[in-house]
Amino acid sequence: MESITGYPLRNTHHAFFPGIDKYYTPFLSANEAGRFTGREGRDVDPANNTGINVVPQILTGNPEHFVWAVEAMEQRGYREVNFNLGCPSGTVVAKGKGSGFLRDPDRLNDFLETSFTEIEKLRLTPEISIKTRLGIQDPGEALEIIRIYNQYPISELTIHPRVQKDLYRNPVNLDAFLAMALKSKAPVVYNGDINSVSDYQHIMSYLKDRGFTPEAVMLGRGLVRNPALVREINGGKRITKEEVSQYVRTLRLSYEKEIPGEKNVLFKMKENWNYLGTLFPGSDRYLKEIRKAKTRAEYLSSVNVLLSNCDIACEVKK
Repeated sequence: MESITGYPLRNTHHAFFPGIDKYYTPFLSANEAGRFTGREGRDVDPANNTGINVVPQILTGNPEHFVWAVEAMEQRGYREVNFNLGCPSGTVVAKGKGSGFLRDPDRLNDFLETSFTEIEKLRLTPEISIKTRLGIQDPGEALEIIRIYNQYPISELTIHPRVQKDLYRNPVNLDAFLAMALKSKAPVVYNGDINSVSDYQHIMSYLKDRGFTPEAVMLGRGLVRNPALVREINGGKRITKEEVSQYVRTLRLSYEKEIPGEKNVLFKMKENWNYLGTLFPGSDRYLKEIRKAKTRAEYLSSVNVLLSNCDIACEVKK
């Protein structure tokens, strides 16, 4: 997801489907270099994020680097910084970052104590939120992890109810989510496997029936699959083919301004179609032609053929 959810997509999405309370950046790697990459810098440039509420998401295993990143975001005018403890990628986890941090609760506690102490000392103003998983191997790890989080002034805790070893394969564990959420001192946000209105209704009903309502819901892959998902959850109309057509056209033009080279732009659009294609049942052979496109003209022709021959599903399925 981090490869496509940069500012071209965020701005395009906001223009066509307003109603998102806040967008999160792909994670920014805070490291010993003391600077972000060119792509990361452009992604958090305030000039590229006007009119929308954006939260920079930081990935690091070093408290000094984290505090530097928080200060850098404050200088850019950001009011909240999110610390990513949820990424399950093997390469990230192997470095003790993302959800790999959850393997060592003592190290996690030391990181947070050092970071919050220095943030207070420097009088940095951004709120610090956290995105987490339940643990590494066993959902029961969540009870020790939430005990650590509760010691610090976390503004918001987003819980993805899987452990790291699950990646995105196994079903979300709603009972383990509840066990962690009910003990949290920070407001809790739910994240995970909401790809349709019925998914949202089922999960929210399950939680509400057991005495808990999240502060908010974070959407990821489901919103890339169906950019109108929030509108539909709120009782609005189903996304239309015309909206999809205009959306992908504007998104492509946005990528063309940001990314050098036709091949690289096509790669981004093909990634988006891997998600958007689920809107159109029976579109596999047309999506195959989109993936095979080697030029802008071939891509545009393939998209037009898909939109001419396929209808929107009544509801997006996983």
